[in-house]
Amino acid sequence: MRSFRVLTVSRGKDKGKLTAKVCDAPREKLLRLGRERALIYKTLLLTGLRVNELRSITIAQVVLDGPTPMLVLHAADEKNRQGSNIPLRADLAEEIRDWLAEKQAVLARSLEMDEKLFHVSQSILKAFDKDLEHAGIGKRDERGRTVDLHALRHTFGTHLAMAGVAPRTAMAAMRHSSLELTMNVYTDPALLDVAGAINALPTF
Repeated sequence: MRSFRVLTVSRGKDKGKLTAKVCDAPREKLLRLGRERALIYKTLLLTGLRVNELRSITIAQVVLDGPTPMLVLHAADEKNRQGSNIPLRADLAEEIRDWLAEKQAVLARSLEMDEKLFHVSQSILKAFDKDLEHAGIGKRDERGRTVDLHALRHTFGTHLAMAGVAPRTAMAAMRHSSLELTMNVYTDPALLDVAGAINALPTF
């Protein structure tokens, strides 16, 4: 939230624009805050993690080496209290690697294993609303549905379906206890390519 307040012009013909003049050091700090928020959103969108689950992830739970980069979610921090290994897509794993390197360079020291991967503040919900506003994305869509951080988890589920991921695999990725929850609550049928599926049927 602070990055918007500092960078926003408060008066004159440019009032409301993100063009306020800020010294280099504070500006770079604010840009880092923006990059972190963008990476938080991307991580939520590509992993299906809940906000509190992502908030719990420490450096020790980030596995970037090996054949399958992942975030290790402890049972105590997961909604179903089972614990999970959350696979990371290659591009997201690389961005997290770069973020950790930048974080270490800024702090001028090695990162402690119990430090959080991201600073997911309690005000991130308000920040998300501001980010939506500046991106020109409405808070509600044409069907009256509200866009919030948890909606990114719904988007994750719908993208799995749109990509043709088998329902049982999508259920595992969502860490759901029932297929009905994955298919009926976290998949938006309006976004599925039903016509494309029909056109893919064999010719008789």
